[in-house]
Amino acid sequence: MLPSERTITLKIKTLRYGQPRSYADSEYEYEIEADGMSEFDVKQYCTKVLKPCNQTREQWHTNDADSYFHGYYEFSKISENKYRYYKKEPFTD
Repeated sequence: MLPSERTITLKIKTLRYGQPRSYADSEYEYEIEADGMSEFDVKQYCTKVLKPCNQTREQWHTNDADSYFHGYYEFSKISENKYRYYKKEPFTD
């Protein structure tokens, strides 16, 4: 059996990128429209390729300094085939 063809269309709108001012945390926010991908696949794309991060905001709130400095992400579905991906990286000097 031959693999079936699949067409994937991604539209990525950058809402925030980097530090809003000196000595501030870096914030990255994207709005993603995805056709041909499941919500799971879009989340994997965001956390592994677009702006890698492996911990949610809830996991970030531990007392572990290593956890703190790796930042966190938030991922949510806005509407049908539209998602929001946000990543925060704490400022380090």
